[in-house]
Amino acid sequence: MKIPLILLSFVLLLVGCGGEPFHLRGSKQLNTLMSQGIYLQGIDPRSDFALALREGLEDAGVSVKQDEKAAATILNIISVKENRSVSGYSSERQVREFAHSVSVDFEVKTQAESESLKRSVNAERSQVYDGEYVLGTAEEEIVIKEELRREAVRLLLLRLQAIK
Repeated sequence: MKIPLILLSFVLLLVGCGGEPFHLRGSKQLNTLMSQGIYLQGIDPRSDFALALREGLEDAGVSVKQDEKAAATILNIISVKENRSVSGYSSERQVREFAHSVSVDFEVKTQAESESLKRSVNAERSQVYDGEYVLGTAEEEIVIKEELRREAVRLLLLRLQAIK
């Protein structure tokens, strides 16, 4: 009795993943306007966020143009703010938790629209600091910052996808 029920559940799960309305994260293509090319401006191309943004755009099937006139969309990154603040203390007043955040303000201008759209995205995550495992804290912070950049890029791509 258990085996047919498990098989039926597995088949339903596979059927649900194969349909058109459902997409796994990162697998959906951006709209056709974005697929004609995006020109990035307002950001240092060697910065960590710019590298993550370029990688995210290319993974989504968008060609990043080197010439503003060749692109159908101009993405102007106004500001990228990475922040770390203390969000929790122990009873001995020692730091026990940090709040990391990445905030990106950007402006999108398309050939179809005469006016540009200003938007922003924000990604946040906490880091619990344990005094017993001090050696792994710096590496954990680096990983958290990388994940936050990727999450901010994913949110930015979702905002771009919503633009018609």
